[in-house]
Amino acid sequence: MKLQTFRFDKSLFSVTTSIGTVKLFSLAIPLLLENILNILPGTVNTMVLGAYSDAAVAAVGAANQILVMFSLFFTAVSLGAMVVISQNIGAEKLRAAGETSFTAVVICSGFSLACIPFLFIFSGKILSLLNLTGEIYEQALEYYRIRIWFVAVMAISTVVLAVLKCYGYPKYTMISGLVTNVLNLVLTVVVVYFPEYSSVKGVAGVAWACVIGQTAGLLLSIYYLVRLNIKLLFPKQWHDFWRYAGQILKVGIPTGLSNAAFTIAQTVTTAFVALLGDYVLSAKVYFSTILSYTYLFSSSCGNANSILVGRLYGAGEYDRATRLNNQLVRITIPVNLLISLVVIIFRYQLVGIFTHDPKILALALGVFVVDLIAEQSRAVSQVYEYALRAAGDVLFNVVALTISCWCLSIGLAYVLAIPCGLGLVGCWIGVALDEVFRAVLTFIRWKIGVWIPKKQTV
Repeated sequence: MKLQTFRFDKSLFSVTTSIGTVKLFSLAIPLLLENILNILPGTVNTMVLGAYSDAAVAAVGAANQILVMFSLFFTAVSLGAMVVISQNIGAEKLRAAGETSFTAVVICSGFSLACIPFLFIFSGKILSLLNLTGEIYEQALEYYRIRIWFVAVMAISTVVLAVLKCYGYPKYTMISGLVTNVLNLVLTVVVVYFPEYSSVKGVAGVAWACVIGQTAGLLLSIYYLVRLNIKLLFPKQWHDFWRYAGQILKVGIPTGLSNAAFTIAQTVTTAFVALLGDYVLSAKVYFSTILSYTYLFSSSCGNANSILVGRLYGAGEYDRATRLNNQLVRITIPVNLLISLVVIIFRYQLVGIFTHDPKILALALGVFVVDLIAEQSRAVSQVYEYALRAAGDVLFNVVALTISCWCLSIGLAYVLAIPCGLGLVGCWIGVALDEVFRAVLTFIRWKIGVWIPKKQTV
């Protein structure tokens, strides 16, 4: 039997509509840089706070997990809006795309403002769910109570950036991210290393640095919307608003539930990792910070690919969407492998950026080797899962992936970490097996073609 050789088809990586041509890597590279810039504040805060105290690192890391959980709704709305907007652009329904953008902004801003009082009043009870005690709990509470008053900034920014991406302008989202993070970096360094120049100190200062950076980024993003003449149109009829909201949430809520399952898993594992000791909890924060960079390439390519797939789906080009996915995974798999190997080889240097605690350094090899399996799986799932979302096929995946997350990333991880005594490595084994399941399921789901409208065939 003659083996087929892989031939790269450059034409698959570009899609043309009436508003212009979008190319996969022209989207993916700015998205990659933006993603790096989005993660960078957490890395900078961890690095700077690591020099301040390990307790501050654990406190900010734990509080941020709660904030990430809350932000999942905004992320879900923005992802749902991206799918609907991209499909409308592909079908040449440009007014519908503008009205969808407006609807998404209203949903996120309204929901975030309504939730702020509740999240502040019950802040102590919310953080107590993470089993935090003593100094770590007090610092986490201080940080959280500042950040929570400004979640509307985060909410609106998430949607505005999604709109810019849909219209093919990811470089402007990257610039907004750059401004946000440079400002955050400068202010954080001032707060921690030059406290005499700051009226706020410690984790409170870090929280305010993050808030100021995010606000500046949002204002810049709004400026780009106006400058590029991207119109957020008020629906002609009130019932149209609810129709667009329904379309957004139909895709966004299931997607958000899938993301929520992952974030809840991270939060629950943080809670039982805290039972293993403060140094293990700090190790989890350090390792998660490092490993959050390993899958950024495949994630960025997957997100860029979803914009192209959404337009192809709207135009009815289903076979081309399939060939696009198949070609992309042949790139993401080896790149993720290479990045994981680099992390393993230079593990001491990377962990040493944050801490020189020998107990934490000793945990690195086992965790990073197990994570290599997870990253190979993400190279597949982040292409096919995002493509299925772009085609509007989300409900089955959410149910299956949520069950997998609770059984493997939480259930198995707990059993391996606590009763079996594998500690942090046991947690990562559970997560890795969950990622393997995601990759297999999403690949098969796309392959059998259930995402294609019944009247069509590939």
